[in-house]
Amino acid sequence: MFQPGGADQTQVLPRQPDRRTGRIVALAAGGVMLVMLGVYTSLVFSLGDRVPRGTTVAGVEIGGLSRDAAEARLRQRLLPRAEKPIDVTAGGKSYTLKPSEAGLALNVAATADAAYVPRTFNPVRVVEVLVGGGEVRPVLTVDKKRLNATIAALAKKVDRPAREARITFAGGTPKPHEPRSGYKLDRDAAAQKLAKQFLLTSPIALPAAEILPAAGQDELDRAMREFAQPAMSSVVKVQVGDESFDVTPEEVGSALQMVPDAEGTLTPKLDPKKFAAAVADKLDEVQKEPQDAQIVISGGAPTILPSKAGHAVPRAKLAQAVVAALPKTGDERVAKVQTVVAQPELTTAEARKLGVREIVSEFTTHYPHAEYRNVNIGRAAELINGALIKPGEIFSLNGLVGERTKENGFTEGYIIRNGRLREDLGGGVSQVATTTYNAAFFAGMEDVEHRPHSFYIDRYPMGREATVFWGSLDLKWRNNTPYGVLVQAWINPSTPSTTGSVTVRLWSTKYWTVREETSKPYNVKPPKTIYDDEEGCVPQENGVEGFQVDVKRWIYRDGKLVDSEVDHVTYAPEDRVICGPEPKDPETPPPPE
Repeated sequence: MFQPGGADQTQVLPRQPDRRTGRIVALAAGGVMLVMLGVYTSLVFSLGDRVPRGTTVAGVEIGGLSRDAAEARLRQRLLPRAEKPIDVTAGGKSYTLKPSEAGLALNVAATADAAYVPRTFNPVRVVEVLVGGGEVRPVLTVDKKRLNATIAALAKKVDRPAREARITFAGGTPKPHEPRSGYKLDRDAAAQKLAKQFLLTSPIALPAAEILPAAGQDELDRAMREFAQPAMSSVVKVQVGDESFDVTPEEVGSALQMVPDAEGTLTPKLDPKKFAAAVADKLDEVQKEPQDAQIVISGGAPTILPSKAGHAVPRAKLAQAVVAALPKTGDERVAKVQTVVAQPELTTAEARKLGVREIVSEFTTHYPHAEYRNVNIGRAAELINGALIKPGEIFSLNGLVGERTKENGFTEGYIIRNGRLREDLGGGVSQVATTTYNAAFFAGMEDVEHRPHSFYIDRYPMGREATVFWGSLDLKWRNNTPYGVLVQAWINPSTPSTTGSVTVRLWSTKYWTVREETSKPYNVKPPKTIYDDEEGCVPQENGVEGFQVDVKRWIYRDGKLVDSEVDHVTYAPEDRVICGPEPKDPETPPPPE
Protein backbone atom coordinates (compact mmCIF):
# COMPACT_ATOMS: atom_id res chain seq x y z
CA MET A 1 0.00 0.00 0.00
CA PHE A 2 1.34 3.32 -1.03
CA GLN A 3 1.67 5.92 1.67
CA PRO A 4 2.66 9.44 1.06
CA GLY A 5 5.90 10.29 2.62
CA GLY A 6 6.85 6.69 2.85
CA ALA A 7 10.11 5.13 1.92
CA ASP A 8 8.88 4.43 -1.62
CA GLN A 9 7.98 8.12 -2.30
CA THR A 10 9.53 9.75 -5.43
CA GLN A 11 10.18 13.60 -5.51
CA VAL A 12 9.67 15.48 -8.88
CA LEU A 13 11.76 18.66 -9.30
CA PRO A 14 10.81 21.68 -11.67
CA ARG A 15 12.50 21.94 -15.05
CA GLN A 16 15.15 24.62 -15.37
CA PRO A 17 14.58 27.17 -18.26
CA ASP A 18 16.73 27.13 -21.31
CA ARG A 19 18.85 30.27 -21.23
CA ARG A 20 19.18 30.33 -25.00
CA THR A 21 15.42 30.49 -25.57
CA GLY A 22 15.09 33.61 -23.29
CA ARG A 23 17.74 35.36 -25.23
CA ILE A 24 15.98 34.70 -28.48
CA VAL A 25 12.68 36.09 -27.17
CA ALA A 26 14.36 39.22 -25.82
CA LEU A 27 16.15 39.82 -29.05
CA ALA A 28 12.92 39.42 -31.02
CA ALA A 29 11.07 41.88 -28.81
CA GLY A 30 13.87 44.40 -29.10
CA GLY A 31 13.80 44.08 -32.83
CA VAL A 32 10.10 44.82 -32.94
CA MET A 33 10.61 47.88 -30.78
CA LEU A 34 13.36 49.10 -33.03
CA VAL A 35 11.18 48.66 -36.06
CA MET A 36 8.30 50.55 -34.38
CA LEU A 37 10.64 53.31 -33.26
CA GLY A 38 11.90 53.62 -36.76
CA VAL A 39 8.40 53.87 -38.15
CA TYR A 40 7.44 56.49 -35.47
CA THR A 41 10.62 58.44 -36.20
CA SER A 42 9.79 58.34 -39.88
CA LEU A 43 6.29 59.68 -39.12
CA VAL A 44 7.72 62.44 -36.97
CA PHE A 45 10.09 63.57 -39.67
CA SER A 46 7.64 63.14 -42.50
CA LEU A 47 4.54 64.74 -40.89
CA GLY A 48 5.96 67.19 -38.30
CA ASP A 49 6.96 70.82 -38.73
CA ARG A 50 3.72 71.79 -40.49
CA VAL A 51 0.05 72.58 -40.00
CA PRO A 52 -2.10 69.46 -39.54
CA ARG A 53 -4.06 68.50 -42.58
CA GLY A 54 -7.67 69.70 -42.78
CA THR A 55 -6.91 72.80 -40.71
CA THR A 56 -8.90 75.96 -41.54
CA VAL A 57 -9.01 79.44 -40.03
CA ALA A 58 -12.27 81.33 -40.64
CA GLY A 59 -12.76 79.33 -43.84
CA VAL A 60 -9.16 79.70 -45.08
CA GLU A 61 -7.50 76.27 -45.62
CA ILE A 62 -3.94 76.04 -44.36
CA GLY A 63 -3.64 72.28 -43.69
CA GLY A 64 -0.33 70.69 -44.66
CA LEU A 65 1.47 74.02 -44.96
CA SER A 66 4.62 74.96 -43.17
CA ARG A 67 4.30 77.58 -40.45
CA ASP A 68 5.64 80.37 -42.71
CA ALA A 69 3.51 79.29 -45.65
CA ALA A 70 0.43 79.22 -43.41
CA GLU A 71 1.16 82.74 -42.17
CA ALA A 72 1.62 83.95 -45.74
CA ARG A 73 -1.71 82.47 -46.82
CA LEU A 74 -3.52 83.97 -43.84
CA ARG A 75 -1.98 87.33 -44.54
CA GLN A 76 -3.07 87.12 -48.17
CA ARG A 77 -6.60 85.75 -47.75
CA LEU A 78 -7.79 86.48 -44.22
CA LEU A 79 -6.13 89.77 -43.33
CA PRO A 80 -8.03 91.78 -46.00
CA ARG A 81 -11.30 90.44 -44.58
CA ALA A 82 -10.21 91.51 -41.11
CA GLU A 83 -9.89 95.09 -42.31
CA LYS A 84 -13.34 95.30 -43.92
CA PRO A 85 -16.37 96.72 -42.04
CA ILE A 86 -18.13 94.33 -39.69
CA ASP A 87 -21.83 93.74 -40.32
CA VAL A 88 -23.86 93.45 -37.11
CA THR A 89 -27.54 93.35 -36.22
CA ALA A 90 -29.21 94.54 -33.03
CA GLY A 91 -32.75 95.48 -32.15
CA GLY A 92 -34.05 94.52 -35.58
CA LYS A 93 -31.72 96.85 -37.47
CA SER A 94 -28.40 96.44 -39.30
CA TYR A 95 -25.24 98.41 -38.66
CA THR A 96 -21.61 98.38 -39.81
CA LEU A 97 -18.57 98.86 -37.61
CA LYS A 98 -14.97 99.52 -38.56
CA PRO A 99 -12.60 96.96 -36.99
CA SER A 100 -9.90 99.59 -36.48
CA GLU A 101 -12.32 101.85 -34.60
CA ALA A 102 -13.62 98.89 -32.59
CA GLY A 103 -10.11 97.95 -31.51
CA LEU A 104 -10.19 94.55 -33.28
CA ALA A 105 -7.21 93.36 -35.35
CA LEU A 106 -6.12 89.96 -36.65
CA ASN A 107 -2.80 88.76 -35.23
CA VAL A 108 -1.62 86.79 -38.24
CA ALA A 109 1.59 85.48 -36.70
CA ALA A 110 -0.12 84.28 -33.51
CA THR A 111 -2.87 82.63 -35.56
CA ALA A 112 -0.29 80.72 -37.63
CA ASP A 113 1.47 79.68 -34.42
CA ALA A 114 -1.82 78.38 -33.00
CA ALA A 115 -2.37 76.11 -36.04
CA TYR A 116 1.23 74.99 -36.57
CA VAL A 117 2.61 71.72 -35.06
CA PRO A 118 6.42 71.76 -34.79
CA ARG A 119 8.47 68.55 -35.23
CA THR A 120 8.08 66.66 -31.96
CA PHE A 121 8.09 63.12 -30.56
CA ASN A 122 5.04 63.95 -28.38
CA PRO A 123 2.57 61.25 -29.45
CA VAL A 124 -0.42 63.51 -28.77
CA ARG A 125 0.81 66.08 -31.27
CA VAL A 126 1.72 63.36 -33.77
CA VAL A 127 -1.84 62.04 -33.52
CA GLU A 128 -3.07 65.58 -34.19
CA VAL A 129 -1.08 65.62 -37.40
CA LEU A 130 -2.37 62.18 -38.44
CA VAL A 131 -6.02 62.80 -37.57
CA GLY A 132 -6.17 66.44 -38.78
CA GLY A 133 -6.41 69.87 -37.13
CA GLY A 134 -9.97 71.00 -37.93
CA GLU A 135 -11.05 74.65 -37.35
CA VAL A 136 -8.65 76.99 -35.55
CA ARG A 137 -10.02 80.28 -34.16
CA PRO A 138 -8.32 83.45 -35.36
CA VAL A 139 -6.11 85.05 -32.74
CA LEU A 140 -7.09 88.70 -32.26
CA THR A 141 -5.52 91.77 -30.75
CA VAL A 142 -8.29 93.50 -28.78
CA ASP A 143 -8.14 97.07 -27.55
CA LYS A 144 -10.80 96.86 -24.83
CA LYS A 145 -11.05 100.62 -24.38
CA ARG A 146 -11.81 101.23 -28.05
CA LEU A 147 -14.09 98.20 -28.22
CA ASN A 148 -16.16 99.44 -25.26
CA ALA A 149 -16.31 102.93 -26.77
CA THR A 150 -17.60 101.51 -30.07
CA ILE A 151 -20.25 99.45 -28.28
CA ALA A 152 -21.30 102.53 -26.28
CA ALA A 153 -21.70 104.53 -29.51
CA LEU A 154 -23.66 101.68 -31.07
CA ALA A 155 -25.92 101.50 -28.00
CA LYS A 156 -26.98 105.11 -28.60
CA LYS A 157 -28.32 104.01 -31.98
CA VAL A 158 -29.83 100.73 -30.83
CA ASP A 159 -31.36 101.82 -27.51
CA ARG A 160 -34.82 103.28 -27.86
CA PRO A 161 -37.83 103.24 -25.58
CA ALA A 162 -40.95 101.40 -26.50
CA ARG A 163 -43.48 103.54 -28.35
CA GLU A 164 -46.81 103.26 -26.64
CA ALA A 165 -50.05 102.99 -28.51
CA ARG A 166 -52.04 106.22 -28.32
CA ILE A 167 -54.87 108.02 -30.07
CA THR A 168 -55.08 111.65 -31.13
CA PHE A 169 -58.13 113.49 -32.43
CA ALA A 170 -56.97 116.24 -34.75
CA GLY A 171 -59.83 117.69 -36.77
CA GLY A 172 -62.38 115.71 -34.81
CA THR A 173 -61.24 112.37 -36.27
CA PRO A 174 -59.60 109.68 -34.12
CA LYS A 175 -56.14 108.77 -35.34
CA PRO A 176 -54.50 105.61 -33.93
CA HIS A 177 -50.74 105.56 -33.39
CA GLU A 178 -49.36 102.03 -33.58
CA PRO A 179 -47.23 100.65 -30.72
CA ARG A 180 -43.61 99.67 -31.29
CA SER A 181 -41.18 97.66 -29.23
CA GLY A 182 -38.08 99.28 -27.83
CA TYR A 183 -34.62 97.78 -27.41
CA LYS A 184 -31.67 98.04 -25.06
CA LEU A 185 -28.27 96.72 -26.09
CA ASP A 186 -26.51 94.44 -23.60
CA ARG A 187 -23.18 96.24 -23.79
CA ASP A 188 -20.96 93.73 -21.99
CA ALA A 189 -22.38 90.71 -23.82
CA ALA A 190 -22.27 92.59 -27.13
CA ALA A 191 -18.59 93.43 -26.69
CA GLN A 192 -17.75 89.81 -25.84
CA LYS A 193 -19.73 88.40 -28.77
CA LEU A 194 -18.28 90.90 -31.23
CA ALA A 195 -14.72 89.92 -30.27
CA LYS A 196 -15.61 86.21 -30.24
CA GLN A 197 -17.44 86.06 -33.57
CA PHE A 198 -15.28 88.51 -35.52
CA LEU A 199 -14.27 86.86 -38.85
CA LEU A 200 -16.32 83.76 -38.02
CA THR A 201 -19.91 84.98 -38.51
CA SER A 202 -21.52 87.65 -40.67
CA PRO A 203 -23.63 89.43 -39.75
CA ILE A 204 -22.99 89.15 -36.02
CA ALA A 205 -26.25 89.25 -34.05
CA LEU A 206 -25.59 91.31 -30.94
CA PRO A 207 -27.83 90.77 -27.89
CA ALA A 208 -30.44 93.48 -27.29
CA ALA A 209 -33.32 93.10 -24.87
CA GLU A 210 -36.75 93.83 -26.32
CA ILE A 211 -38.87 96.32 -24.37
CA LEU A 212 -42.55 95.75 -24.94
CA PRO A 213 -45.00 98.69 -24.83
CA ALA A 214 -47.45 98.72 -21.94
CA ALA A 215 -50.31 99.33 -24.37
CA GLY A 216 -50.22 97.01 -27.36
CA GLN A 217 -52.23 96.54 -30.52
CA ASP A 218 -55.13 94.75 -28.81
CA GLU A 219 -55.55 97.62 -26.36
CA LEU A 220 -55.39 100.13 -29.20
CA ASP A 221 -58.15 98.31 -31.08
CA ARG A 222 -60.31 98.19 -27.94
CA ALA A 223 -59.88 101.90 -27.21
CA MET A 224 -60.76 102.86 -30.78
CA ARG A 225 -63.89 100.72 -30.70
CA GLU A 226 -65.16 101.53 -27.21
CA PHE A 227 -64.22 105.20 -26.79
CA ALA A 228 -62.44 107.03 -29.62
CA GLN A 229 -64.99 106.48 -32.36
CA PRO A 230 -68.07 107.14 -30.18
CA ALA A 231 -66.36 110.24 -28.73
CA MET A 232 -66.23 111.95 -32.12
CA SER A 233 -69.69 110.88 -33.25
CA SER A 234 -71.54 114.14 -32.44
CA VAL A 235 -71.62 117.28 -30.31
CA VAL A 236 -71.69 117.30 -26.51
CA LYS A 237 -74.05 119.68 -24.71
CA VAL A 238 -72.43 121.52 -21.78
CA GLN A 239 -75.05 122.44 -19.17
CA VAL A 240 -74.04 125.33 -16.86
CA GLY A 241 -76.89 126.08 -14.48
CA ASP A 242 -79.81 127.26 -16.61
CA GLU A 243 -77.62 127.94 -19.65
CA SER A 244 -75.96 125.59 -22.11
CA PHE A 245 -73.82 125.44 -25.22
CA ASP A 246 -72.66 122.73 -27.64
CA VAL A 247 -69.04 121.72 -28.17
CA THR A 248 -68.11 120.12 -31.46
CA PRO A 249 -65.89 117.07 -32.06
CA GLU A 250 -63.29 119.44 -33.54
CA GLU A 251 -63.23 121.55 -30.35
CA VAL A 252 -62.97 118.47 -28.13
CA GLY A 253 -60.41 116.79 -30.38
CA SER A 254 -58.09 119.81 -30.26
CA ALA A 255 -57.38 119.05 -26.59
CA LEU A 256 -58.07 115.29 -26.35
CA GLN A 257 -55.80 112.26 -26.55
CA MET A 258 -55.73 108.73 -25.22
CA VAL A 259 -52.56 107.57 -23.49
CA PRO A 260 -51.68 104.50 -21.39
CA ASP A 261 -52.15 104.63 -17.63
CA ALA A 262 -49.92 102.77 -15.15
CA GLU A 263 -51.59 99.47 -16.04
CA GLY A 264 -51.30 99.93 -19.80
CA THR A 265 -54.93 100.87 -20.39
CA LEU A 266 -55.52 103.65 -22.92
CA THR A 267 -57.29 106.40 -20.99
CA PRO A 268 -58.79 109.65 -22.33
CA LYS A 269 -57.03 112.86 -21.25
CA LEU A 270 -58.71 116.17 -22.06
CA ASP A 271 -56.31 119.06 -21.41
CA PRO A 272 -58.39 121.51 -19.34
CA LYS A 273 -56.42 124.59 -20.39
CA LYS A 274 -56.42 123.82 -24.12
CA PHE A 275 -60.08 122.85 -24.10
CA ALA A 276 -61.09 126.03 -22.26
CA ALA A 277 -59.17 128.05 -24.84
CA ALA A 278 -60.94 126.23 -27.69
CA VAL A 279 -64.37 127.13 -26.28
CA ALA A 280 -63.42 130.47 -24.70
CA ASP A 281 -66.08 132.46 -26.57
CA LYS A 282 -68.78 130.04 -25.44
CA LEU A 283 -67.57 130.09 -21.83
CA ASP A 284 -67.71 133.88 -21.82
CA GLU A 285 -71.47 133.63 -22.30
CA VAL A 286 -71.96 131.60 -19.11
CA GLN A 287 -69.32 133.02 -16.78
CA LYS A 288 -68.10 136.41 -15.59
CA GLU A 289 -64.43 137.24 -15.18
CA PRO A 290 -63.35 138.82 -11.87
CA GLN A 291 -62.00 142.36 -11.91
CA ASP A 292 -58.81 143.26 -10.06
CA ALA A 293 -58.65 146.32 -7.90
CA GLN A 294 -57.01 149.18 -9.78
CA ILE A 295 -54.97 152.10 -8.54
CA VAL A 296 -55.42 155.12 -10.77
CA ILE A 297 -54.48 158.77 -10.48
CA SER A 298 -57.63 160.82 -10.18
CA GLY A 299 -57.77 164.44 -9.11
CA GLY A 300 -54.00 164.46 -8.67
CA ALA A 301 -53.98 161.60 -6.15
CA PRO A 302 -54.06 157.79 -6.16
CA THR A 303 -57.55 156.32 -6.09
CA ILE A 304 -58.47 152.65 -5.67
CA LEU A 305 -61.14 151.22 -7.94
CA PRO A 306 -62.63 148.28 -6.01
CA SER A 307 -62.19 144.72 -7.13
CA LYS A 308 -65.16 142.57 -8.14
CA ALA A 309 -65.59 138.82 -7.76
CA GLY A 310 -66.75 136.79 -10.73
CA HIS A 311 -68.12 133.34 -11.38
CA ALA A 312 -66.27 130.88 -13.56
CA VAL A 313 -66.57 127.37 -14.91
CA PRO A 314 -63.75 125.33 -13.32
CA ARG A 315 -61.58 124.07 -16.16
CA ALA A 316 -60.75 120.73 -14.57
CA LYS A 317 -64.38 119.91 -13.74
CA LEU A 318 -65.48 120.97 -17.22
CA ALA A 319 -62.96 118.60 -18.80
CA GLN A 320 -64.01 115.73 -16.51
CA ALA A 321 -67.70 116.21 -17.31
CA VAL A 322 -67.09 116.33 -21.06
CA VAL A 323 -64.90 113.18 -21.01
CA ALA A 324 -67.61 111.33 -19.10
CA ALA A 325 -70.17 112.23 -21.79
CA LEU A 326 -68.04 111.34 -24.83
CA PRO A 327 -68.68 107.55 -25.01
CA LYS A 328 -72.45 108.07 -24.62
CA THR A 329 -75.01 108.45 -27.38
CA GLY A 330 -78.01 110.59 -28.18
CA ASP A 331 -79.56 112.70 -25.42
CA GLU A 332 -77.12 111.27 -22.86
CA ARG A 333 -74.22 113.26 -24.33
CA VAL A 334 -74.59 116.01 -21.71
CA ALA A 335 -71.85 117.44 -19.47
CA LYS A 336 -73.23 119.19 -16.39
CA VAL A 337 -71.00 121.60 -14.46
CA GLN A 338 -71.55 124.40 -11.94
CA THR A 339 -69.75 127.73 -11.74
CA VAL A 340 -67.67 128.72 -8.73
CA VAL A 341 -66.83 132.12 -7.29
CA ALA A 342 -63.73 133.52 -8.99
CA GLN A 343 -61.69 135.85 -6.83
CA PRO A 344 -59.59 138.65 -8.37
CA GLU A 345 -55.82 138.43 -8.20
CA LEU A 346 -55.66 141.84 -6.49
CA THR A 347 -58.44 142.55 -4.04
CA THR A 348 -59.39 145.98 -2.74
CA ALA A 349 -57.91 145.17 0.67
CA GLU A 350 -54.63 144.04 -0.89
CA ALA A 351 -54.47 147.21 -2.99
CA ARG A 352 -54.84 149.35 0.14
CA LYS A 353 -52.01 147.47 1.86
CA LEU A 354 -49.65 148.37 -0.99
CA GLY A 355 -49.41 151.89 0.37
CA VAL A 356 -49.50 153.80 -2.92
CA ARG A 357 -50.20 157.25 -1.51
CA GLU A 358 -47.50 159.82 -2.39
CA ILE A 359 -44.95 160.83 -5.00
CA VAL A 360 -41.60 159.27 -4.13
CA SER A 361 -39.74 160.28 -7.30
CA GLU A 362 -40.25 162.23 -10.51
CA PHE A 363 -38.03 163.00 -13.49
CA THR A 364 -38.47 164.95 -16.73
CA THR A 365 -36.38 165.08 -19.89
CA HIS A 366 -36.83 167.28 -22.96
CA TYR A 367 -36.45 166.57 -26.65
CA PRO A 368 -36.24 168.63 -29.85
CA HIS A 369 -39.16 168.64 -32.20
CA ALA A 370 -39.69 165.72 -34.55
CA GLU A 371 -43.08 164.20 -35.17
CA TYR A 372 -41.72 160.64 -34.90
CA ARG A 373 -40.54 161.51 -31.36
CA ASN A 374 -44.02 162.70 -30.37
CA VAL A 375 -45.50 159.45 -31.70
CA ASN A 376 -42.97 156.98 -30.32
CA ILE A 377 -42.25 158.68 -26.99
CA GLY A 378 -45.95 159.27 -26.44
CA ARG A 379 -46.83 155.65 -27.25
CA ALA A 380 -44.13 154.23 -24.95
CA ALA A 381 -45.21 156.53 -22.12
CA GLU A 382 -48.81 155.43 -22.64
CA LEU A 383 -47.84 151.75 -22.40
CA ILE A 384 -45.93 152.06 -19.10
CA ASN A 385 -48.45 154.46 -17.55
CA GLY A 386 -50.45 152.76 -14.80
CA ALA A 387 -48.01 149.87 -14.33
CA LEU A 388 -48.17 148.60 -10.74
CA ILE A 389 -44.93 147.04 -9.51
CA LYS A 390 -45.53 145.03 -6.33
CA PRO A 391 -42.82 144.51 -3.68
CA GLY A 392 -40.06 142.33 -5.09
CA GLU A 393 -41.34 142.54 -8.67
CA ILE A 394 -39.25 143.76 -11.60
CA PHE A 395 -40.18 146.59 -13.94
CA SER A 396 -39.26 145.75 -17.56
CA LEU A 397 -39.66 148.48 -20.16
CA ASN A 398 -39.56 146.01 -23.05
CA GLY A 399 -42.02 143.79 -21.22
CA LEU A 400 -44.54 146.62 -20.93
CA VAL A 401 -43.92 148.43 -24.20
CA GLY A 402 -43.54 145.35 -26.37
CA GLU A 403 -42.03 145.17 -29.84
CA ARG A 404 -41.87 148.44 -31.71
CA THR A 405 -44.12 147.74 -34.68
CA LYS A 406 -46.63 149.73 -36.66
CA GLU A 407 -49.38 147.48 -35.30
CA ASN A 408 -48.26 148.43 -31.78
CA GLY A 409 -48.53 152.13 -32.60
CA PHE A 410 -44.91 153.01 -33.45
CA THR A 411 -43.42 154.73 -36.45
CA GLU A 412 -39.94 155.02 -37.97
CA GLY A 413 -37.39 157.32 -36.42
CA TYR A 414 -33.68 157.59 -35.74
CA ILE A 415 -31.94 155.08 -33.48
CA ILE A 416 -28.26 154.49 -32.66
CA ARG A 417 -26.90 151.20 -33.98
CA ASN A 418 -23.19 150.35 -33.84
CA GLY A 419 -22.35 153.97 -33.18
CA ARG A 420 -24.27 155.26 -36.23
CA LEU A 421 -27.67 156.84 -36.66
CA ARG A 422 -30.09 154.63 -38.53
CA GLU A 423 -33.81 154.80 -39.29
CA ASP A 424 -35.91 152.13 -37.62
CA LEU A 425 -39.27 151.65 -35.93
CA GLY A 426 -39.43 153.02 -32.40
CA GLY A 427 -36.77 155.69 -32.62
CA GLY A 428 -37.06 157.87 -29.51
CA VAL A 429 -38.17 155.18 -27.03
CA SER A 430 -34.80 155.49 -25.29
CA GLN A 431 -35.97 158.94 -24.14
CA VAL A 432 -38.64 157.18 -22.07
CA ALA A 433 -36.08 154.62 -20.86
CA THR A 434 -33.74 157.40 -19.67
CA THR A 435 -36.52 159.28 -17.92
CA THR A 436 -37.80 156.13 -16.20
CA TYR A 437 -34.28 155.12 -15.18
CA ASN A 438 -33.73 158.44 -13.43
CA ALA A 439 -37.10 158.27 -11.65
CA ALA A 440 -36.22 154.80 -10.35
CA PHE A 441 -32.63 155.93 -9.56
CA PHE A 442 -33.79 158.68 -7.23
CA ALA A 443 -36.51 156.48 -5.68
CA GLY A 444 -33.76 154.07 -4.57
CA MET A 445 -34.98 151.18 -6.74
CA GLU A 446 -32.54 148.32 -7.37
CA ASP A 447 -30.85 148.59 -10.78
CA VAL A 448 -31.27 145.22 -12.53
CA GLU A 449 -30.38 146.12 -16.13
CA HIS A 450 -29.54 149.30 -17.96
CA ARG A 451 -27.02 150.41 -20.54
CA PRO A 452 -26.04 153.97 -21.49
CA HIS A 453 -25.89 155.07 -25.12
CA SER A 454 -22.66 154.41 -26.96
CA PHE A 455 -22.00 158.15 -27.24
CA TYR A 456 -23.20 161.05 -25.14
CA ILE A 457 -26.45 162.88 -25.97
CA ASP A 458 -26.42 166.26 -24.31
CA ARG A 459 -30.14 166.42 -23.45
CA TYR A 460 -29.58 163.54 -20.98
CA PRO A 461 -27.74 163.74 -17.62
CA MET A 462 -24.16 162.47 -17.98
CA GLY A 463 -23.87 158.81 -16.95
CA ARG A 464 -27.52 158.58 -15.90
CA GLU A 465 -29.27 157.49 -19.05
CA ALA A 466 -30.37 154.29 -20.73
CA THR A 467 -30.89 152.95 -24.22
CA VAL A 468 -33.18 150.06 -25.14
CA PHE A 469 -33.61 147.82 -28.15
CA TRP A 470 -36.21 145.13 -28.60
CA GLY A 471 -34.81 141.64 -28.12
CA SER A 472 -31.38 142.64 -26.79
CA LEU A 473 -31.34 145.73 -24.51
CA ASP A 474 -33.85 146.37 -21.75
CA LEU A 475 -34.34 148.69 -18.80
CA LYS A 476 -35.15 146.76 -15.63
CA TRP A 477 -35.39 147.73 -11.98
CA ARG A 478 -36.67 145.90 -8.93
CA ASN A 479 -39.08 147.27 -6.34
CA ASN A 480 -36.94 146.79 -3.23
CA THR A 481 -39.46 148.27 -0.80
CA PRO A 482 -42.39 146.76 1.14
CA TYR A 483 -44.82 149.00 -0.79
CA GLY A 484 -46.25 148.98 -4.27
CA VAL A 485 -44.92 151.39 -6.90
CA LEU A 486 -47.35 152.95 -9.41
CA VAL A 487 -45.80 154.32 -12.61
CA GLN A 488 -47.32 157.47 -14.06
CA ALA A 489 -45.97 158.73 -17.40
CA TRP A 490 -47.02 161.40 -19.89
CA ILE A 491 -45.61 163.74 -22.53
CA ASN A 492 -45.97 167.35 -23.52
CA PRO A 493 -45.64 167.09 -27.31
CA SER A 494 -43.17 169.24 -29.17
CA THR A 495 -44.08 171.71 -31.90
CA PRO A 496 -41.95 173.26 -34.62
CA SER A 497 -41.28 176.14 -32.25
CA THR A 498 -41.15 174.34 -28.87
CA THR A 499 -39.39 171.38 -27.37
CA GLY A 500 -41.30 168.43 -26.03
CA SER A 501 -40.95 166.73 -22.66
CA VAL A 502 -41.66 163.38 -21.07
CA THR A 503 -42.22 162.91 -17.34
CA VAL A 504 -42.19 159.73 -15.29
CA ARG A 505 -43.56 159.89 -11.76
CA LEU A 506 -43.44 157.06 -9.19
CA TRP A 507 -46.14 156.84 -6.52
CA SER A 508 -45.61 154.78 -3.37
CA THR A 509 -44.74 155.34 0.29
CA LYS A 510 -41.38 157.02 0.74
CA TYR A 511 -38.87 154.42 1.94
CA TRP A 512 -35.38 155.41 0.74
CA THR A 513 -33.41 158.64 0.77
CA VAL A 514 -30.95 158.98 -2.11
CA ARG A 515 -27.86 161.15 -2.57
CA GLU A 516 -26.04 161.34 -5.91
CA GLU A 517 -22.77 162.71 -7.23
CA THR A 518 -21.46 162.78 -10.80
CA SER A 519 -17.79 163.32 -11.53
CA LYS A 520 -16.42 165.62 -14.17
CA PRO A 521 -15.63 163.99 -17.54
CA TYR A 522 -12.16 162.45 -17.85
CA ASN A 523 -10.14 160.56 -20.48
CA VAL A 524 -11.58 162.83 -23.14
CA LYS A 525 -11.17 161.62 -26.74
CA PRO A 526 -11.80 163.81 -29.80
CA PRO A 527 -14.15 162.65 -32.59
CA LYS A 528 -13.00 161.66 -36.07
CA THR A 529 -14.43 162.28 -39.51
CA ILE A 530 -15.81 159.15 -41.14
CA TYR A 531 -17.11 158.57 -44.64
CA ASP A 532 -20.01 156.11 -44.84
CA ASP A 533 -21.23 154.86 -48.22
CA GLU A 534 -23.60 152.23 -46.82
CA GLU A 535 -27.30 152.37 -47.65
CA GLY A 536 -29.27 154.14 -44.95
CA CYS A 537 -26.40 156.41 -43.91
CA VAL A 538 -27.46 159.42 -41.83
CA PRO A 539 -25.04 162.38 -41.86
CA GLN A 540 -23.81 163.59 -38.48
CA GLU A 541 -22.49 167.09 -39.03
CA ASN A 542 -20.98 167.84 -35.62
CA GLY A 543 -18.89 165.34 -33.77
CA VAL A 544 -19.01 164.95 -29.97
CA GLU A 545 -16.07 164.14 -27.72
CA GLY A 546 -15.93 160.80 -26.01
CA PHE A 547 -15.14 160.61 -22.30
CA GLN A 548 -15.59 158.69 -19.08
CA VAL A 549 -17.64 159.70 -16.08
CA ASP A 550 -18.43 158.18 -12.66
CA VAL A 551 -21.90 158.26 -11.13
CA LYS A 552 -22.13 157.57 -7.39
CA ARG A 553 -25.29 156.81 -5.45
CA TRP A 554 -25.77 156.52 -1.70
CA ILE A 555 -29.01 155.02 -0.33
CA TYR A 556 -30.16 155.77 3.22
CA ARG A 557 -32.92 154.44 5.43
CA ASP A 558 -33.90 156.50 8.49
CA GLY A 559 -30.66 158.42 8.21
CA LYS A 560 -28.43 155.32 8.07
CA LEU A 561 -26.40 154.37 4.98
CA VAL A 562 -27.75 151.12 3.58
CA ASP A 563 -25.96 150.86 0.23
CA SER A 564 -23.56 152.72 -2.03
CA GLU A 565 -22.60 152.13 -5.64
CA VAL A 566 -20.43 153.57 -8.38
CA ASP A 567 -21.30 153.32 -12.07
CA HIS A 568 -18.31 153.84 -14.41
CA VAL A 569 -19.66 155.00 -17.77
CA THR A 570 -17.62 155.22 -20.96
CA TYR A 571 -18.83 157.23 -23.96
CA ALA A 572 -17.18 156.73 -27.33
CA PRO A 573 -16.66 159.82 -29.48
CA GLU A 574 -19.58 160.61 -31.77
CA ASP A 575 -17.72 160.86 -35.02
CA ARG A 576 -18.56 163.35 -37.72
CA VAL A 577 -20.20 161.23 -40.46
CA ILE A 578 -20.20 162.22 -44.12
CA CYS A 579 -22.37 160.00 -46.30
CA GLY A 580 -20.55 158.84 -49.40
CA PRO A 581 -17.19 157.43 -50.39
CA GLU A 582 -14.03 158.92 -49.01
CA PRO A 583 -12.52 161.33 -51.59
CA LYS A 584 -9.25 160.33 -53.14
CA ASP A 585 -6.10 162.36 -52.66
CA PRO A 586 -5.69 164.92 -55.47
CA GLU A 587 -3.19 163.84 -58.05
CA THR A 588 0.25 165.35 -57.68
CA PRO A 589 0.73 167.92 -60.51
CA PRO A 590 3.54 167.12 -62.90
CA PRO A 591 6.81 169.02 -62.37
CA PRO A 592 7.30 172.15 -64.49
CA GLU A 593 9.18 171.68 -67.73
